[in-house]
Amino acid sequence: MTTLTLPEEFVLLLQKDNGSYHSMSDYAGAAELGELVLQQRIEFVQKKIQVLDASPSGVGWLDDCMAYLVKKAGPANKPVAAQSFIQRRKNARKVHCAALAERGLMRHEEKSALFIPYAKYFPDPGTRQALIAELRAVARDEIALDNRRALLAAMVHATNLVRTLGLERAERKRLKEISKGEQLGKAVEAAVAAATAAISAGAIAATTSAAVGSGS
Repeated sequence: MTTLTLPEEFVLLLQKDNGSYHSMSDYAGAAELGELVLQQRIEFVQKKIQVLDASPSGVGWLDDCMAYLVKKAGPANKPVAAQSFIQRRKNARKVHCAALAERGLMRHEEKSALFIPYAKYFPDPGTRQALIAELRAVARDEIALDNRRALLAAMVHATNLVRTLGLERAERKRLKEISKGEQLGKAVEAAVAAATAAISAGAIAATTSAAVGSGS
């Protein structure tokens, strides 16, 4: 399968065959945090984000994320709450859908309703199904767990995407264990183990906060 960033993988799982998407889309920012961990741009300290490397990358979304974190961290480089970052990046889905469309992994169509234009993105079925199959294989311990798979598992569990993807109870239980940083094995670095728990907690907190806000 073509190499994808973590947010691209998450967004690919979010998109439905009819071009709509699951309601967990507001939490694409949590997947972006995972990618920043993989690229050693940030680390987690007591479930907060610590900036490690803010040098320009030439990748628009990544540089935007780092600029925000640097601003929030201030001159003293104080840790930043993951929840605030995730809420800030709640519209990131469109950015990563566009990137996938450029690579031929999504089909983009422009629509309009009441003369208001909007975009629809249709995921490549083979790529999406291969990603789901990989997640299920991880949950069944059929393939080795690595840094990227651990972080994606945490994202899928934290946003409850596990249910929409049709994973079985035992598979969901294993992804929950992974999201807590438990039983990850030697292939997963300690920093990533900490990040899976922190990102999962941040995504759940952001989800809860959004739900409370929408109900008030």
